[in-house]
Amino acid sequence: MTMASRRWKAAAGRTVLRACLTVWMAGFAWAESGEIFNSMPSLRLLPGEDQVVFTLYGCPSDPEVLRSLVAFMNESGLGRGFDPGPTAVAASEPLIAYLAEIGWPAIFYPPDGGRMQVKGGTSVVGEDDEKTLRLMDRTGTFSAIQLGEWGYHFHQLQGDTGWWRAVLGGDFDEQQKDFVIPRENRGFLPLPQTREECYRQLREYFYWHRQAKRGRIISVTGHSHYEAYAAEWGADVIGLEIGENIRFTQSKFAFARGAARQWNIPWTVQVSPWFGNSVTTRGELQHGSSPVTGLDAGHSLSLYRRMWLHAWFAGAAMITPENSINYFFVDDGPPWELTSHGREAARINQFMQGHDRGNPHTPLLIILDHLAGYAPFHGKTWGVLEKTAGDRQIHHLLERRLFFGEQRIAYPDMDRNPEADYLHPTPYGEICDVMLNTVTAQTMTRYPFILLAGEVSLSRFFSLELCRAAAHGSMILMNQAHARSIPDDLLTRLTATGNLRIMDASGVSGAQPMPDTEAIPASVLEEIAATTMPVRIGGDPVQYQINRNRAGWVVELINNDGVFKEGKNPAVVWPEATASVELAPAFDFSSATEWMTGQVLEPRNSIISIDIPPGEIRFVEFRDPRPR
Repeated sequence: MTMASRRWKAAAGRTVLRACLTVWMAGFAWAESGEIFNSMPSLRLLPGEDQVVFTLYGCPSDPEVLRSLVAFMNESGLGRGFDPGPTAVAASEPLIAYLAEIGWPAIFYPPDGGRMQVKGGTSVVGEDDEKTLRLMDRTGTFSAIQLGEWGYHFHQLQGDTGWWRAVLGGDFDEQQKDFVIPRENRGFLPLPQTREECYRQLREYFYWHRQAKRGRIISVTGHSHYEAYAAEWGADVIGLEIGENIRFTQSKFAFARGAARQWNIPWTVQVSPWFGNSVTTRGELQHGSSPVTGLDAGHSLSLYRRMWLHAWFAGAAMITPENSINYFFVDDGPPWELTSHGREAARINQFMQGHDRGNPHTPLLIILDHLAGYAPFHGKTWGVLEKTAGDRQIHHLLERRLFFGEQRIAYPDMDRNPEADYLHPTPYGEICDVMLNTVTAQTMTRYPFILLAGEVSLSRFFSLELCRAAAHGSMILMNQAHARSIPDDLLTRLTATGNLRIMDASGVSGAQPMPDTEAIPASVLEEIAATTMPVRIGGDPVQYQINRNRAGWVVELINNDGVFKEGKNPAVVWPEATASVELAPAFDFSSATEWMTGQVLEPRNSIISIDIPPGEIRFVEFRDPRPR
């Protein structure tokens, strides 16, 4: 028996469970026809764009230097657009007019940018500023103003007097009474006692900034998981900061993609080079500086490559390498010359533009309560409330069950590798989106499986939406506490669809309740993946995602092991951490090609074998035997 076969074989005791899932799937077209297809909502690009945008972080303030940089970026294939671009003020008119003329999207830096997150501060778009920004509108060129890392500011910085002294400067003594909030309040005033109070205070904070920027907001969150709320509260775009010292990358992607699909807006990713007390810049390593700088400081080029490409394949509309104007170029002005990182970025951008990534296949929709306030970085719900059993259940589902591989490829010092916690092997693939219980049946019916996690309010309205989704064929998975909170008449109606399963510890009907930490048994997740994922992945543990494109199916395979990186030292690669993976498609295909190398892969006994070097990423496209 091959390694892949061992991984795919279920224990004999789960035969009954598989039979149950087969029955549950009877309402789906692909179960009846034997064909798996992707019904997930398509993800949006930036308005006016027909491709993913790979931007440069930072924009020259001299119009002639900007023109020379744009010409060089076009010539070298480095990307198009700036994030951030010019500051959103009238004085930037020459720069903004030029970007409007060439049709390059831009994320503007806020007015008085050092105070961008200060509610009631001076970072406000005035009338003359707005007139200048409309130059982009007239040419149909996308633009927005960044509200950067606002969740982190709200919880961490409003009580940090050192930060406030730096921001307010000479006005600190006079103004601190208006701005500084006691550290123990975690940004709230007054200190909330309920989730509803937390929600309302954070919403009021966001609304002030949205109005101050005249509705031109791209939300950027890093250490917080507030993507769904930013979408609900009117952000034009959902943005993520990843890299830096930010963990939980994969669950953040599931939140952002879910919010983008629920609200039909684009989502974007900014990859930060800050890593502990170091940051990637041009030049040699400078250990005597604080932070440590240089091209080998910060994160590894391998991690940047994996982050950029995975963000693209996961559906992001824009990818921004943060601080890139300071490490893509040998010097800080013309004549422009690319560093090794800049050359690799140009290659990656051209790769993205040259391939059809398709639409992410995420057959599992996870529904959280509207007031869930999931905040794993802060360790408390909404950053301030003690976790309940339901909160711990959500954390266990996302950060242990779905986006954390218990097994990894062993190599020296892996357990002490500072970069090892940014991306993890996925035992079921990148299989899910996360939405809130404000979602309608029209969106939910696009998902074959819908899982309620944590303490979800089952109002009459939302229960009715679940009934409609179940009647359409979606399988609703919940625990006994969820079922007890549904109005009796709607529970009867939902049960009558045949698409409701109230799970216990075994995943099927029974007497034993699940532990409080469990949203769903691992055995049920395994069977959902086996039933709905078009390609089975065996062999060494890797992170993987499957997309449907115009030609067929594409599998992304990421080997996150074998690259050891500390912020202050160059990366060390362990060749023995190469991953050997086997792919078994559940469909006929005419050819299988790996995109990064161009290699045509020949199946043996209907299985494709591929090796992935340490810290590398591969894409295998299976083409349909018949044109679509």
